[in-house]
Amino acid sequence: MNSRILLAAWLVALTLIAGCEASQESPQGRCSRPKVLAFTASWCAPCQRAKPALVQIQAAGVDVEIIDVDAQPDLARQYRVTSVPTFLVYVCGKPAVRTQDIAVVVSLTRLRCK
Repeated sequence: MNSRILLAAWLVALTLIAGCEASQESPQGRCSRPKVLAFTASWCAPCQRAKPALVQIQAAGVDVEIIDVDAQPDLARQYRVTSVPTFLVYVCGKPAVRTQDIAVVVSLTRLRCK
């Protein structure tokens, strides 16, 4: 992976705060594991290129939900998704990080909460 992409991903991870949805919270108020909402479309080439990474993230124990914006336009509207791919990453009980870069998603899902 390109070192600039890695550096950018870590800078985003350090400067942005991630979180989890209320449905994932443990009794201590922290999410039990990271979650990714991936808004994609079948006609979107970057979305299709991101899918193998999403499968790997899911295999590593991250909750990944892939949402087709054409099949679920109301959900896309609810999350204010206006372009694809759009990824919402929830980590450590903080607000979601919104990105279109799968490298950022991979980096954020590797973070561990204290």
